[in-house]
Amino acid sequence: MAFYNKVGLLILSEDKSKFLVCQKYAHNFTVEYIMPGGKKDENDDLECLKNEIKQELNCEIDFDSLQMIGIYEDMAAGRSDRDVQIKLYSGKIIGHPIASTEIEKVHWINKNFVDDIRVSSIVRNKIIPDIVARNILL
Repeated sequence: MAFYNKVGLLILSEDKSKFLVCQKYAHNFTVEYIMPGGKKDENDDLECLKNEIKQELNCEIDFDSLQMIGIYEDMAAGRSDRDVQIKLYSGKIIGHPIASTEIEKVHWINKNFVDDIRVSSIVRNKIIPDIVARNILL
């Protein structure tokens, strides 16, 4: 089992060429781009996503749009001595994402960010290659 167990939300642009990532404030271990979502404190994935997306992006989730994408594991952002597992869902949000609480900025990135060191290892090494191969991200 991974040291950190998280639930994440893949929020795609309308044309499916970009997806949203978050950048935390520097005092939060890392400024690497990470998936919206968070540590699974709740027993239910959807309850966790609901709370985290509200906290991080000040948005609601369109629960009817949610689809399970996969489970990914790699080195934790900002913690090379720990690993993280992300259970990733795709879905739409209700509202315009605004960086809130520990999130300093939101970014829309595309598949060309696969080699960008600003992007966390799990997003670069596991998530982007998989969602491109499966034509989820165009």
